[in-house]
Amino acid sequence: MSTQIDRISELAKEDPKRQFFSIAHLITPEALYAAFRGLRKKASAGVDGVTYQRYEKDAARNIQQLQERLKAGKYRAQPLRRIYIPKENGKERPISIPSLEDKIVQKATGEVLNAIYEQDFLECSYGFRPGRGPHQALDEVGRVICTKPTSWILELDITAYFDSIVRGQLMEMIEKRISDGSVLQLIRKWIQVGVIDEGRLLVSETGTGQGQTISPLLANVYLHYVLDEWFENEVKPRLKGAAHEIRFADDAVLCFQYREDAEKVMEVLPKRFAKYGLTLHPEKTRLVDFGRYAEEHAKRQGKKPATFDFLGFTHICTRSRRGKFMVNTKTMKKRLRRGLTAVAEWCQEHRHEPVDQQLKTLNAKLRGHYQYYGRPTNSRSLWQFYRAVCKIWRKWLSRRTRGKELTWEKYTEFLRHHPLLLPWITRSWNCAGSSA
Repeated sequence: MSTQIDRISELAKEDPKRQFFSIAHLITPEALYAAFRGLRKKASAGVDGVTYQRYEKDAARNIQQLQERLKAGKYRAQPLRRIYIPKENGKERPISIPSLEDKIVQKATGEVLNAIYEQDFLECSYGFRPGRGPHQALDEVGRVICTKPTSWILELDITAYFDSIVRGQLMEMIEKRISDGSVLQLIRKWIQVGVIDEGRLLVSETGTGQGQTISPLLANVYLHYVLDEWFENEVKPRLKGAAHEIRFADDAVLCFQYREDAEKVMEVLPKRFAKYGLTLHPEKTRLVDFGRYAEEHAKRQGKKPATFDFLGFTHICTRSRRGKFMVNTKTMKKRLRRGLTAVAEWCQEHRHEPVDQQLKTLNAKLRGHYQYYGRPTNSRSLWQFYRAVCKIWRKWLSRRTRGKELTWEKYTEFLRHHPLLLPWITRSWNCAGSSA
């Protein structure tokens, strides 16, 4: 299987226009079983209620039957189960949960498609790709701003991206590379399947169902053609100065040397996106004076230098102790509030659990926070988060003392025996935090 996938990658790389008409046979029982083993064991069940543990009890037979249905054309995608998760602005984000078998088939199919599209995707794309992640994208933002002639940042925000993808146009893009009817039929089933929301079956005309295993890859394909290729091949050659794109899924920033180039792109970008059913958020999409001369420009106007947000971090122009230009990153205020709200809700709900168990969970939450937000210039925000968690835990531990407040003196002594994890920097220094 690995050899066949490698061969697919080689062929895709050799000829960017090659169409693959026979790849469905790569979705073997072995590939399906590997996909099953790669799923999260504690993930929520779909509409059929089948969990990982239940399926695992007779996994070999279940996988064999699934592959036989695929081969015979009898496989049917099940409706998605709709849930809602809160957003920073108080609204809710809809997430669609597929059934377990749909996750398996999508993951196995995605492995094959990835072998092809990894040869097509550009270096500017970092989201949901093998060996890439948000911190590489953040590093690249810092590298470009620190080492390339960058004076303006265009911060992009696409409204309801996953729900806005035009399916017909998406399929046209996929058909540029894939002509295997069986695989195309699978993709159509997944993007057209309905959603069960509060007991009702809802069917929409657009979107890929955010939450499906296959959706990130399909979303990457869509923006590859809509934004990445267009910006690289059509826009940049027409600009006066240097320009760079850094994209993670539907979050992107465009960096420009000259304001007139940035304004030109900002003018044509909504029209380009509208052709593909996409809308830029009018308030969150903005042009920012940002770079080594931004402080000087802001000072002349009697203002503070502008900042921009990307992947949970606010980016700030600053100077090192030696006076050299730097880009600092700190946790976005909304992300900090969201994290602390989640901790407070957990402490309230579990305040009667044994203290040692509470400590274990809180330290796991702190560890996860530090692992993502522990960038070299962000220590102040990390300590802010840590101190707030200490206060929250004290508040809810005090509720266990039958009206007797847990004083800070007693709490300090308590923390000596039940220490919360202190902040630490988990990411290495790079251009995002070093002087240019």
